[in-house]
Amino acid sequence: MSNIPADVRTKISTEAAESFAESYYLALRTSRATLASFYLPKSESPDGKISPSIVLNGASLDDGMTVQKFFIEEMPFTHYETQSIDCHVLNPNLKPLESGRRAEAERNMSLLVSVSGWVRLQEPSKGPMRGFSETFVLVPNEEFPKGKAPKTDKKSWLIQTQNFRYVT
Repeated sequence: MSNIPADVRTKISTEAAESFAESYYLALRTSRATLASFYLPKSESPDGKISPSIVLNGASLDDGMTVQKFFIEEMPFTHYETQSIDCHVLNPNLKPLESGRRAEAERNMSLLVSVSGWVRLQEPSKGPMRGFSETFVLVPNEEFPKGKAPKTDKKSWLIQTQNFRYVT
């Protein structure tokens, strides 16, 4: 069981969700060649489930590199305006801890992040805005440096599940 109080988990998850959403939607606009770095590497669990699970407006995509290729080659310019970000700790005890360190326990959770807002296709300041709703399950990046390790460009949280839908 996690020894992290609920209010601390809420603070950690909220900060993670806000930071993730800010960097993810910025990457969709300005650095699509980095999109694959937001996703778990493709893998299969012992029970046969494939991760990550990615659905964009009803189309299933295989992995982060497929998402990146899709946005670079097939999607026009997109401008996202997030209106709402909601986050909940989905699983506060993701895996058995190797140590009793608080820093390890603080990242031993999965997060459910819901984002809604508006997206404009084609032009940054012209054209109609379409509503969107997007849900993510984020998990800690096991390759993210721990403790006082040097800074890295690796993401601290990765997408395990994603579902994007236009709102009609």
